[in-house]
Amino acid sequence: MPESTRVANGAKTRARLLDAAITRLSQGGPDTSFDVIAGDVGVTKGALYHHFASKEGLVEAVYKEAVRRHAERVIDASGTGTGRERLRALIMESAKLYGSGTPFYGLLLRLHVEAGTSRPYLAPTARRVQERQRRYMVGLVAAGQADGSIRADVDSDAVGHTVNAALQGFLVQQLEPVEVQRQATESFAALLETVL
Repeated sequence: MPESTRVANGAKTRARLLDAAITRLSQGGPDTSFDVIAGDVGVTKGALYHHFASKEGLVEAVYKEAVRRHAERVIDASGTGTGRERLRALIMESAKLYGSGTPFYGLLLRLHVEAGTSRPYLAPTARRVQERQRRYMVGLVAAGQADGSIRADVDSDAVGHTVNAALQGFLVQQLEPVEVQRQATESFAALLETVL
């Protein structure tokens, strides 16, 4: 088998294992057995170790991929319009996804919290994610100031950081009933409109 084919097959297997791990960890938590995940893809537990080296390596890969998938959705939702419209779209899409009640977002919440508690090896990833999110939100505010949809006299860093903090709160708020989540999102959006 040519090297390029072997590498491509390995990448496909890794992607399938990651998808299976996200599904299983969403359902059973980060302590789901390697055997179950490997069995879902039809490979041995050894193949799973080959791709991820350890349980911690797998959980870290799942966390990074979950964050990437969420970011892809909210960046897509906030890709067009004025800076103000894009910022609002980011907030509303994030709140909608966090409040979706899907196991995927329960897993994202759990891993995010555990990065600061029982899984400190996830902390560097969580910090990088937070920094990228803050930069993106500050950039949306600055874009709104440049296009005139956001007041020029507000501090773009302060607004971007505040929006990021609120979205972290929305992630945790998924533990609340849907109506409470909806009211919190609408209240924050109204307050932000006043500020902007």
